[in-house]
Amino acid sequence: MNRLLVAGVGVLMLLCVTPGNSPAQTYRVIHNFSRIDGVNWMTALVSSGTTLYGAASTGGSSDYGTLFKINTDSSGFAVLRDFTNWSDGAYPRGSMALADDTLYGATSGGGNGGINGGSGVLFRINTDGSGYTVLKRFDSVEGGPLGGVLLSGSALYGTTLGGGSSGWGTVFRINIDGSGFTYLKQWTSADGAYPFWPAGNLVSSDMTLYGTTSQGGSSDYGTVFKINTDGTHYGVLRSMCCDGPFGNLMLSGNSLYGTTGNMNGPGTVFRVNTDGSGYATLKQFNSYDGQGPLGGMVMSGTTLYGTTAGGGISNNGVIFKIDSTGSGYTVLKYFLGSDGSCPTTCLAMSGSTLYGITSSGGISNSGVLFALGYPPTIQAAPQTQTAEVGSAAALRVEAGGSSRLCSVWYLNDTNLLSCSTNWHLELTNLQFSQSGAYSVVVSNVLGAATSSPAMLNVIAAVERRPVPGVKMTGETASLLNVDCADSLSPAPNWATLGSVSLTSTSQYCFDLTLPLPPQRFYRAWQTGTPGVRPSLDLHLVPAITLTGNLGSSVRLDYINQFGPTDAWVTLDTVTLTNTSQLYFDTSAPGQPQRLYRLVPLP
Repeated sequence: MNRLLVAGVGVLMLLCVTPGNSPAQTYRVIHNFSRIDGVNWMTALVSSGTTLYGAASTGGSSDYGTLFKINTDSSGFAVLRDFTNWSDGAYPRGSMALADDTLYGATSGGGNGGINGGSGVLFRINTDGSGYTVLKRFDSVEGGPLGGVLLSGSALYGTTLGGGSSGWGTVFRINIDGSGFTYLKQWTSADGAYPFWPAGNLVSSDMTLYGTTSQGGSSDYGTVFKINTDGTHYGVLRSMCCDGPFGNLMLSGNSLYGTTGNMNGPGTVFRVNTDGSGYATLKQFNSYDGQGPLGGMVMSGTTLYGTTAGGGISNNGVIFKIDSTGSGYTVLKYFLGSDGSCPTTCLAMSGSTLYGITSSGGISNSGVLFALGYPPTIQAAPQTQTAEVGSAAALRVEAGGSSRLCSVWYLNDTNLLSCSTNWHLELTNLQFSQSGAYSVVVSNVLGAATSSPAMLNVIAAVERRPVPGVKMTGETASLLNVDCADSLSPAPNWATLGSVSLTSTSQYCFDLTLPLPPQRFYRAWQTGTPGVRPSLDLHLVPAITLTGNLGSSVRLDYINQFGPTDAWVTLDTVTLTNTSQLYFDTSAPGQPQRLYRLVPLP
């Protein structure tokens, strides 16, 4: 009989879902924003444990924007910084970076102390809201840091809109203490221009930075570029020819993924290799399945997740997923307005959930912070194994994904065994008919993942039992006496177990007592002065019962319980001196669990 073990607390109801159910079942609004919280969301969320950090470009008490935090369970919303002083920065935009308990970010305005002057600042602030410090004040000659910051080592990297020798924008570096500001690149239009938010966000790999510009290049539609962190080896990986990049890049291995488009155009998802080869359009959006992928994407496994600011069933935008090959495009959420509208920032992934912000919609039409679970992934498939008739076998899968995962187990792809939220399958009283390929489909409302098959081979049981084996080492041909006692106090009552004349430097003496007492102690001794100091060790050794006609031969094979089901190893060939006799597998101690088979020989 097959049964599924359910560990932990009980459940009131079990529901196994299949792909195609409404993705909205896992969508929830964590926070509805108001003007005082901040509005016009321009920064991606940063996650640390169960806490999310973000910023609003306007709103707050002075309408200069805010920095905030909130727990993933929707509790603990707090404004960390209410920008009220123009000289200390205003209108935070772009990406923020988090290191330990410190946030780093940028504003697009303020900084020079003038009422209407300043092109923004770089700042740091503790995650409890204390210690706000301006690291760098920009002026109109230097441009404005709209793309936010990237933290790598002890330095911050970013881009400016405008500024530099030609006024087309720059890539800069600055130490986290505010020292050492320098330009790594000043664009000339031909090789890029205007890394406008959020296209100005950078990603890094080792000592190389990757980013995009919204204009410039051979067709003036923008570029994808790379540059070393010391400013050397700038290169245009791709000059865009139709739509400009708009959204942060996603780096995975040797591939970069990004989006193109704007609020008025459908846009695309593209891929290009880090050496500039292999450019491909993975998705061309239309008005129904999304329009204007402004926020960029995040990746889990080989799946990309992103948002569009418009399109969908009510033109409020969507959340989508797509495989890194370009297949499997799926809309996970259509925004309706009341639950959010116009997401323009990159999603954040924390634990098994996606989090994001919309720039409008919700109760006050000031935007919402939302959570959406994502499809499961198989992290560890069930193990292939061998088991004996009448025994039990346990199969387990490890999967990641949003809560309420459902596991459906199959035998040979067709026989449904069980459906549960637990990931263990225990088979008891196994029979030969239960040999085959076991797989599990783990699903939630967003999709499903199927494990690779685990083979189970049910074999005939071979009679055996573990027996204490006293392994003695000493001088060859010496006679060792072995005693046993069931207690060492108050005075041990030693009984003779046997005497062994060593035919090699090590040899076993086996205790075949049935039943064995709860505890037993052994000693070995010899008379005279040994040439080699003896020693002994204790192991539980499988004692296998061999049966057959007197004088017949039997081959004894073993196989590891977990592993390929055809990986049999010949242990020994035995000619029977009795119709039933024991064979002791002294090679088994310290090895993986073994099973055995007896093969009669002609």
